[in-house]
Parts: sequence; C-alpha cells; structure tokens
Amino acid sequence: MNIITESEFRKQLGTAYGKGYLFFGDEDYLKAFSLKIARERYCPDASLAMFNHIKLDALDMTPDTLLDALVTLPMMSEGKLIEVSGFNPKSFRGSSQLEEYCNVFAMLEEYDYNTLIINVPAGLLDEGQIPKKPSATLKKLGEHLTLVRFAQSTPLMLSRWAEKHFLANGVRADAAVCSSLIEYCGSDMYRLATETDKLSWYALSNGRDYIDQRDIYNVAIADTSYDTFALTNAIIDGNKSKALSVLGEMQRRRIEPTLVMGEITSTLCDMVRAKAASNDGMSADEISSRYKIHSFKVKMYLKAASSYERLLAVMNLCTEADEAIKNSSTPSYLAIEKLICVI
Repeated sequence: MNIITESEFRKQLGTAYGKGYLFFGDEDYLKAFSLKIARERYCPDASLAMFNHIKLDALDMTPDTLLDALVTLPMMSEGKLIEVSGFNPKSFRGSSQLEEYCNVFAMLEEYDYNTLIINVPAGLLDEGQIPKKPSATLKKLGEHLTLVRFAQSTPLMLSRWAEKHFLANGVRADAAVCSSLIEYCGSDMYRLATETDKLSWYALSNGRDYIDQRDIYNVAIADTSYDTFALTNAIIDGNKSKALSVLGEMQRRRIEPTLVMGEITSTLCDMVRAKAASNDGMSADEISSRYKIHSFKVKMYLKAASSYERLLAVMNLCTEADEAIKNSSTPSYLAIEKLICVI
C-alpha cells in the first residue's frame, strides 16, 4: 500500500499512463485543484477532451461501465484520463462490490494507456488510523491504486496558502493579516478562496496593492460554524458561563449579532430535525442523506442534543431573541445575553 501527499502526486503528473490514483481525506478543495491540474496535463488539447477525458459519476457507475471506459482507446493521443467523482466505499453492498471494483482496477496494467483518478469526497471513506492501522477498505484499494491523502491543512499552512493566493491576484498580505483571515473566516478552503478573491478585488478597486487588517472585518464573511455549535450546545445545556465565554470570543472577532443569532437558529433547526429523525429510528447516515447535513455534524448533534422537547423549548426562546435583534434600530448582543441568562 502506497500513500502519497498532494505535492508528491503533482510530481508524478504526466510522467506516464497506466496508473490509478485514489483521492481521499478532508481537503476537497485541494482534490478539485489537483484534478484541474491533471486535466491540463493529460488533456492539453481541448478539442480532443471529449474523447480523452472521460468523466464518470459514481452514482451511475458500475464495475462494468468503468471497465468499458478503460477499454476505449484514446483519440490522437498516447493516453486518456478517466475521472470518477463521488466514489463512496461506504455505500458498497458488502465486500463483493469492493472486490468487483478492485478486479477492474487491476486491469489498468493491461489497458496501460489510461490514467484513472477516483475521487472520494471527505467523510465517505473509513481511513482507520493512518499509517499504523489503516482500514481494511483502504488497504484493499491500496493494493491496486496509489492512495493520495489530502489531510486537513493546519492554520499555518492555510495562512501561507492565502498569502500566495493574494500574490497571484496582484496584492500583498503579511503573515499577521493572513493569520487573522484564517481566524475570522475559518479553515474551509472553498470559503477562503472566495474571501481572498473578494478582498483582492476590493483592495485593487480602491487603488491599493495590499490588504489591510481592517479590510477583513469590513469585507469578509465570518465563519461561525464551530463557535455557533459550541454556543448553541452551551445554551441547551444551561451552561451560562460557557455560553457567555463563547459569545465574548465572537464579540472580540466582531461577528455581527444578527449573523450569530441566525446561525444559532439554523443550528437548532438541524438539531431538532436530527433528534426527531433519530427518535423515528433513522441512522446518522440516513439523516445526513435526507436533510443534506454532513454526517459528522449529524453525529455531533445527536451526541450533544438533549430531549426533543428541550430543543423545541430553547428554539422558541431563540425565535423571540431573533425578533428582538431584527426589530432593533442598532442590533447588539444584548438579546443573546438575555437569552443565555434566562435559560
């Protein structure tokens, strides 16, 4: 079993055909970026892309359709790229389907004019404990495919990436500014890419080639996902000191109270849905699929949520606080603080 990093994968791009790769891990943005580079390397002629770049959706794919794609010869090129999106090993009906796919992967050596990239979205593969105890599924896939792990980026890595992204847009941002951006906007790279572009165009439109610290709070959108869950969970548990502590941190980061209240209400609604569905006998994966909530969040909600009745009672109080904030001429944290104190 061979597990490589994103940078190691890029070094191998274009060197030869007849290889298969499995993208897995938490950073879906970097997977998409690496796929973009792979398309440029293996299918440089856009007029031939329809013949030499085959896209398959795992929802509609079977081992037989994947084999058909491998057999097809490239057009006016030494090879072709086959890209499979949405591959979900958790959905396999027992080990037999995994075995059928592995039998097809093993035929890459025979049809060595192909480069195959299987993309597994975050959360859809049980990784086990890498590198000591990888899961059985990962080990099985690793017998036939090179495993490319896109691990969660650290704040420092994201800060350096943001600095390079700004430079590519023609603006400068020092380490302190980039660090503040990560703290304020969160670690989701899709969000960060949008926010760095937005800040870049804002600075350039104002005749500047640098990003100021104040630009982040004036232009960017704060990520409140983790803080909101911590705050909502503390409110439900009646933990006033914890709730006020988290709220104080959100105030320090200058997050708008209307946004905070909206996120609390949204989180509570998802928790109510998850709790009700769980009471009806649905599994976490079924809840995730039905309500389009990430499976990790569903499990987090079910673990943290108290009774269904308690959630509804808190949600009613939150609705009142939300109305108070929206009806105020100058929205403040006062209504949220009152909410925390009365629970």
